[in-house]
Amino acid sequence: MHIDPETRAACEATIGRERVIDDSLAPEAAVKLGILLGRPLAGDTLPPTWHWAYFNLGYAEADQGYDLHERTGIFLPAAPFPRRMWAGGSVTQHRPLRLGQPARQRVRVASVDFKEGRSGAMCFVGVDYSVEQAGALCIEERRTIVYRDRGAPAPALRQPGDPVPEGFRCYADGQLFFYSAVTHNGHRIHWDRDFCRQTEGYPDLVVHGPMMATDLCDAMRGAGAGRFTYRALAPVFVTTPVRIETGGDGAGRMLRSDGETSMEARWTPL
Repeated sequence: MHIDPETRAACEATIGRERVIDDSLAPEAAVKLGILLGRPLAGDTLPPTWHWAYFNLGYAEADQGYDLHERTGIFLPAAPFPRRMWAGGSVTQHRPLRLGQPARQRVRVASVDFKEGRSGAMCFVGVDYSVEQAGALCIEERRTIVYRDRGAPAPALRQPGDPVPEGFRCYADGQLFFYSAVTHNGHRIHWDRDFCRQTEGYPDLVVHGPMMATDLCDAMRGAGAGRFTYRALAPVFVTTPVRIETGGDGAGRMLRSDGETSMEARWTPL
């Protein structure tokens, strides 16, 4: 797809846009997230990446896109591609957020880059986040959002009812539904199977990148401050068997049963 100069300029003009979101950090969302992940929350502080259950704005029906994301152009650039996905990022936790105490998140569109990949033109948008509580900086974060065309339909690695290879597991429909709820994520690829297959060309429901990132982070991180980086490399569906692999060097990955790495990550203590 050719990106005309006017479209490119309009997208790049969003660089510098900012939002400020206040949240009381009520414990209920973290408690629900812990139950969902199978790791009940201990104590009154949030582990790294668990803040994704907070600072999530609602938006009116008029501001919803066809996929139930917030419509592009309101805050993020209106790149001329139908798919928008969380491609990776980094989370630096200087100190843990304490539940039940107000916190403020600042959001800024930091970069807009058009690139040509194997599947055609894409747009990568870098968004910076910082979270403060009681006057102290707790979290610094960069998220990379990728916009792209739909491309060829993705094949299923396993049919429902087929055995799951030993040592692997599949995410379940219910996990995706309740993760969408606790993170206030309306994106239809996570809960609307007909939309996935008929509109987006996916074989089944798509597992949230942030949920996989949190699973990896929880398996890799140590105590104290640290920096978690992650990058999505291949999609995971509810029928896709996966397992987490970690090493002693701070690196880890989410491995699919076909040998493809779906997400790679690293934890670096500060």
